[in-house]
Amino acid sequence: MLKGICDMKFLDEKLSDVLNTHKIAGMAIAVTDKQRVIYQKGFGVDSIERPHIPAEADSLYRIASITKVVTGITIMKLVENGVLNLDALVKDYVPWLKLTRCEALEQMTLRHLLSHTSGLPAEYTPDGPREEGALEQSLKEELPVAQMHSLPCEGVYLYSNLGIRLASYVAEQKTGKMFSALARECVLNPLGMSQTTFDLRVASTYPLSLPHEDAPDGSLKVLHCIKENAARLGAGGLYSNTTDLCKLARLLLNKGVADNGERILAVKTMEEMFKAHSCREGENEQYGLTMLIKKYKNSYLYGHYGSAPPYALSLLVDPDREYGVVTLMNTQRDALRFNIPEIILGYLEEK
Repeated sequence: MLKGICDMKFLDEKLSDVLNTHKIAGMAIAVTDKQRVIYQKGFGVDSIERPHIPAEADSLYRIASITKVVTGITIMKLVENGVLNLDALVKDYVPWLKLTRCEALEQMTLRHLLSHTSGLPAEYTPDGPREEGALEQSLKEELPVAQMHSLPCEGVYLYSNLGIRLASYVAEQKTGKMFSALARECVLNPLGMSQTTFDLRVASTYPLSLPHEDAPDGSLKVLHCIKENAARLGAGGLYSNTTDLCKLARLLLNKGVADNGERILAVKTMEEMFKAHSCREGENEQYGLTMLIKKYKNSYLYGHYGSAPPYALSLLVDPDREYGVVTLMNTQRDALRFNIPEIILGYLEEK
């Protein structure tokens, strides 16, 4: 196994080529093994309006649905502590719950919500209320009119931010704490993810990689607006960087144990998150509990993609080869969320 970054110089040139070929304003890439970061580098710029300032490896990005991994660990920690039950009916936690298909009330569990098999529709509303207490009101407005595409008992996969938001609300209701506080208490603080935050006001005090979009003339331009919606923090509200996300990757690689040796989740709980509960694209992509399962050669990668247009991101770990790769881009190039980790893992296999 590779032990130092000196052997990774090949990646500097390869990833620079990727940046230029695909016209990405800036990106941050990191690779970790089970103990430490072995490669970490910024490419391009955090803002094309400041082209003389190179992108920092530790700049913050809106990590979008990578947040779901943190959300899943938070909820599973509450399950381990006996606060929540994966197979209890959601209606028992949320008495006011109303759905367009009444029979779903007698079927829908937290397990369905975390595996995207609840039947609730897809949802993406990046702009909305700024106060975190808005989650309950937004769900009361959206759930009764959300057209369900299937029943939970059918086990049909449909990626649903609405379902994850409902799961985060259940956690709030049972603990009496806002979800951002729960995530910090259960995951961010124990892992030492000190720069990771749900709050743009905090994120903006660190180097922040700005979003870039494609202009009609083929150039790139800075998008001077980062949309926020406090009603969907658990689905995709975090800002983070490669250093902090590598700590999360190592938790996955070490089956629930943090860098300091503290066990955050039991091995059995981690295995439940990693187990395929639904299929995204047959055998090539499956889904566990807030966990993407991606076919790679003769094994699988685990983690999540993130897309908060124009940010495109991924955190993927390879338990068999014992590596994790973090890919953060400030320009929307979704295919590269897997292509870049594939390039890196392929190179590491050859070492």
